[in-house]
Amino acid sequence: MVQGGRPTRFWAVLTALLLVGLFLTPIRNLDLWWHLDSGRWMLEHGQYLDREVRSFSMGGAPWPNFSWLFQVVVALVQRVAGDWGLWVFKGMVWWAIFYLLFRATGERGAPISWLLPVALFAWQLTPIMHLRPHLFEGFFIACALLLLQRPRNRATFWLSALLILLWANTHASVVVGATALGVNWLLGPRFDFPGWKTLARRLPGAVLLGALVFVTPNGLGILDVLFGHAQADYIAAYIREWEPSKLLPPFMFVTLAAVPLVLLLRRRLLTPGEFVLIAVFLLLASSNKRFLFELGLVLVRPAGVLIGQGLEKLGASHPQAAGRHGWRIGVLALVAVLLAYAPPWWWIEHRWQDYPVLRSQYPHVSLAVLRPLLDRERPLRVWNTYGWGGWLGWAGQGGLKIYIDGRTPTVFTEELMLHASLSKYRPRMLRSLLDAWKVDAVVLRRTPRPPLSPQDPQWRLVAYGDDELAYLRADLVKAHGVTVIPYDPYLPIERLDPARQAAAERALRQLLRRDPLNPLGWRHLAELLALRADAAAPAVIDQMGLALRHSLAQDPDQSLTRVRLAQWLRKTGAGQERIAEVLLPWVLEAGPTLLAGQEVSIALELMEIRYYDEALAVLKPKDPRRQQRLNADPEVWALRARIHARRGDLDRMRRARDMVGWLVLDAPAPAQQRYADLLETLKREQQVPESTD
Repeated sequence: MVQGGRPTRFWAVLTALLLVGLFLTPIRNLDLWWHLDSGRWMLEHGQYLDREVRSFSMGGAPWPNFSWLFQVVVALVQRVAGDWGLWVFKGMVWWAIFYLLFRATGERGAPISWLLPVALFAWQLTPIMHLRPHLFEGFFIACALLLLQRPRNRATFWLSALLILLWANTHASVVVGATALGVNWLLGPRFDFPGWKTLARRLPGAVLLGALVFVTPNGLGILDVLFGHAQADYIAAYIREWEPSKLLPPFMFVTLAAVPLVLLLRRRLLTPGEFVLIAVFLLLASSNKRFLFELGLVLVRPAGVLIGQGLEKLGASHPQAAGRHGWRIGVLALVAVLLAYAPPWWWIEHRWQDYPVLRSQYPHVSLAVLRPLLDRERPLRVWNTYGWGGWLGWAGQGGLKIYIDGRTPTVFTEELMLHASLSKYRPRMLRSLLDAWKVDAVVLRRTPRPPLSPQDPQWRLVAYGDDELAYLRADLVKAHGVTVIPYDPYLPIERLDPARQAAAERALRQLLRRDPLNPLGWRHLAELLALRADAAAPAVIDQMGLALRHSLAQDPDQSLTRVRLAQWLRKTGAGQERIAEVLLPWVLEAGPTLLAGQEVSIALELMEIRYYDEALAVLKPKDPRRQQRLNADPEVWALRARIHARRGDLDRMRRARDMVGWLVLDAPAPAQQRYADLLETLKREQQVPESTD
C-alpha cells in the first residue's frame, strides 16, 4: 500500500465508492415521504413547520420538528432532480460517510483495514441506508470522528460548532455528538488531565458547544423529542427498530472487548470524545436495537485501526506469506467474513425495475382509484396503515387527510398507533373507529382475512393489489360513480358466481387502466378470462397469456402466476422447453418462502414436462418444518406416487400410495373421496396392481 496523503485519499475515495455501489438500494423507506411533504410545505409557505397539517386525527397539534433542515434539503433535491435525484443524493451522502470514516481511520493497512470493519458491521449499517435524517446523522457522526482526531485548536473548535449547529437542526442525537465534541475541547485527543486551571479556561468553549444544541427554530423542543421517546410505553412492541437488542452481534462484541484490552496495554486507540460516543450508544443499543447503527459507525474507526496495525505487523514479520502491509492476509480475512457473514447485497433483493423508488412498497393502486375524489370541497379522510401515512400525505398533495404516520409519539399518541394496529384484525373495532372519526376511505395492507365484510352496507371495496386494499363509503361510491370490485380478492377467483362474471371483468379492467402495474390484478384477469363461456376462443386465450405475462413482468416471484402461465402454455400446446423456461430457472433460484403453498402445483407442472427429479425436490424441501407440513398432506404423497410410477420406480410408488391410504383414514368423507379419485388416476395412468394391505 502506498503511503502518504494523496494516495491514501485516492484509495479512500475509491473504496467508499465501491461500498456505495455494493449497498445502494432503491428508495423504500416509509418515513421519507412525510419528511418530503413537510419540506415541500416549508418551501411553499416560507416558514418553519411546527404543527401537524396532514392528519384529521391530530390536526393542528404541536410538532417539535427537529429535522426541518433535512426536510428542506431533500424537498429541494426532489424539486430539482426528481426521484432519481433523491436516489443519487442518498448515494452521495453514503459515499461521504464512508470517505470520512476511512480518513479518520488512517492509512495503516488500508484499504483492507477499511473494508473489513464495514463488512463486519454491515448488518448494522445497511438497514439504515435509507434517505432519512438518520443518514445525515451518520454523516455528522463521521465528521465528528474525524474532528476528534485533529489537534485541539481554534479551527477545530469552530468546525465543531458549525457541525453541532447543522446537526441540531437535523437529528436529536446531536446531544450525544455535542457532548463528545465538548469533552474533546476540554481534554483534547488524549486521556491526559490538563489541570484545573486549564479546564476552567476551556469550560466556556465547551458550554458554548453544548448551548448550540438549542439554536434551532424548535429551541428547547428537542428535549420533548428525547423524553417523548423515553416515555413511550408500547412503541417497541409495534415498531421493529425500537425493539430491545437480544444480543450484540459477535464481531461488534469482539471489537468492544478489544478496546479496553488495548487501553490496558497503554496504546492510544480512542480519544475521550470517541469513548463518550461508544459508551452512550452502547448503553442505548443495549435497550433499543435501533442504535446499533450508530454503535456500528463509531466502532468502524477503532476496529479499522486495530486491523490495520495487525496487518502492518504481519506484513513486516512475514512479508512473503502476508504480503506487503499484510494485504494477502487481509484479503483472505475479508473473503472469510463475506462467506460466513455475508452482507445483504442489493442484487439479491432488488431488480433494476425497482429503481429509483421501490414502487411495490406503497399503495399506488389505491391512490390511483381515489385520486379523482381528491378535488372535493373538503379533503378525503383516509384511515391508513401506520407506515403508509407519510406517502399518502405526500402523494395526495393536500387532497386527503390521513389518520396516522410515522411520527409516533412526537405528534401522534400511542393510543392512535394501537388503534391502527389492533383494529386490523378486529372488524367490529375497526368499523366503530371509522364511524367515530367520520372516515371516508380505508387503505390497509392485505391480511389473512378481510378487514371489512363484503356484506357491510356502508363500505365498498374499490381497489386492491398484492399488498393493499382500498374501501370507500357507499354514499361516496354512488355520488362519484366509483367502480366497485364485485368479488372477494381473498378467495380463489374460481369461486366467483358466473352470473357476475361480466361485471367483475369490467371492474378489473377499469382498475388496471388506472394502475397497470398491479400484478395481482393481471393474474386475476387471466383467471376471470378462464371462466368465460368462450374461454377456448383464440382471442381469449391470447388475452390470458398477455395478462399472465404482464403480471410476471411486475412481480417475477409470484409462484401461483408462474403455475398459471405454465398451465396456459401446456394448454396452448407449447413445447416442453418453453414451459421449462418459465418454471425451472425460477424454481432452482427461488427461496423457500416463494414456493410455500404452491409446491404441489409446481411439482405437477414439472412432472407433466418430465422433470421428475426437480418435481420431487420441490416436494422435499430442505427446511424440516416445511417437510413436515408437506408430509402431512395426502395429496403430496399421491403426487409423489405418480412421479415414482412415471419414473418406473414401483417400490417407491407403492410406499407413497400406501401413505395416502393411512393419511386419509382420519379425513372427512369428501376428502377421502378426493384422494380415492387421485389413486384411481394413478391406476389408470400406470396400470399397477393394487396394494394387498
